[in-house]
Amino acid sequence: MKIIGLTGGYCVGKNEFASTFASFGAIIIDVDALGHQALSQAKEVVVKTFGSDIIDEDGSINRKRLGSIVFSENRVRQLEEILHPLMKQRCIELIEDYRTKHVKAVVLNAALLHRMNLDILCDAICFVTACMHLRFYRAVRRDNAGLISFVQRLRAQKDIRIKELEGHAEVFKMTNSRGKRFIHRQVKVFCSTIGIV
Repeated sequence: MKIIGLTGGYCVGKNEFASTFASFGAIIIDVDALGHQALSQAKEVVVKTFGSDIIDEDGSINRKRLGSIVFSENRVRQLEEILHPLMKQRCIELIEDYRTKHVKAVVLNAALLHRMNLDILCDAICFVTACMHLRFYRAVRRDNAGLISFVQRLRAQKDIRIKELEGHAEVFKMTNSRGKRFIHRQVKVFCSTIGIV
């Protein structure tokens, strides 16, 4: 079974690549979604660390409010120290489960692949890039982000670079600026290069 890391900065369009990998038969592990589960798991510690203002009326953590605190007060690493160990452990469990099912390929869709040390699990890594104006457009459309919150997220992810990934697995740079056909072509070439199609 091949383990593929799929990474890149905020709003480069990693999910579009993940969908394309799925169309080639790969299983996708959405590490962000695991973060939401970890947030529920670690709720008590998160509330103790960031305050009760992040709690909604229904008792759940308001991720938007938490994100606002974390990014505006430069406390991203503090949240990561709480959540990343839980997320990484869950990734490892899922990978082992898929290994027993003889799955051809698993894609770890994770912006913070290297920060979570998930890159060391990968046989190959796809690093997705996109031009800045397209990323900002996606952030506005998807997250209703303003310029300040967009810049705050970029700063929090300034270490998401190809050079951070070098040495663990072969890194393939992919571009998300020319539409779905171009994405499909890049993923197809990648899959045939590493032998999963």
